[in-house]
This record gives sequence, structure tokens and C-alpha cells, in this order.
Amino acid sequence: MRGVYTTSIKIAGLAAAKTLAYLTAPATAAVEILSASVTNASNESNEQIEITLQYITTLGTPTGTTLTFAKHEPGDQAATVAGKGNVTAAEPTYTADTEIGREGSSSLCGWFFDPLPEERPIIAPSGNLGLRLITTPTAFDALVKITFREIG
Repeated sequence: MRGVYTTSIKIAGLAAAKTLAYLTAPATAAVEILSASVTNASNESNEQIEITLQYITTLGTPTGTTLTFAKHEPGDQAATVAGKGNVTAAEPTYTADTEIGREGSSSLCGWFFDPLPEERPIIAPSGNLGLRLITTPTAFDALVKITFREIG
């Protein structure tokens, strides 16, 4: 499928509830979230975690690692989406009651969001969507991945 990209980031020693990653759609296109996941690469102790995708009301200027985007088809142009992972300061303000895929999960099994096509969230042009860890976990190395398609 044309225009499909994946971004991933490893967050070493994740031990706080926070924004794991967020995407900002370009002004010229919408973005469809195809899948997302958060898995545990280090901790052998199981615990319950709660994760959600959520629309952002005010992005502000969060501090984090700039995400890179791998294209699924070599002939595609570079992604025009922007985003950061492992937000360490200035959390975005989230829109109330817009949680998507909010689930509790075992930290050993990981959290996976694989929606049916009609359930896929769409980020409007210039809009923002965050992937949030809501619970405070025992430290673990988190592997965070989002796959999306640019539309338009």
C-alpha cells in the first residue's frame, strides 16, 4: 500500500506515566493510524499497564526525541508527518473523552492496537494524536511502534 510508514523508538528504563510518542499530521494531508504497539524488552516481572491513543487539544512544545519514519515501499516520498517520542517535559494537553484503544495489558505480553479498517483513527490535517502510558510502571525498556498511512 502506498504512503505507509512506521516509526519506532526504544525508551530505556521507562518508569513514568507519560506520552510515549505523538504524531502531527501535515497541513496538506490526513493521517490514518493502521496499528500501534508497546512491548517490553527487558523486565521479567509482570505488571498491569494501561495505554491509549488520544487526540491532543494543545501540543505546546514537548521535549522528546524526534521520530524517524521508515517507508514501506521504496518508491514512496519521505513522510511529511512530524512527531516525537519519549516526551520528557511539557506534556501535551489531551482532549477529554477521546481515548482510542484504551486497554489494560500485561507488561510481559505488551499492548497491541490493530483496529478494523472502519475503526482506524484519523488525524485531521495539522492535528495531533498521542500514544500515552497512563499507569506508572516498574522500570522496563519499552519498544514503541506506530504504523500509519498519509492520505491526500
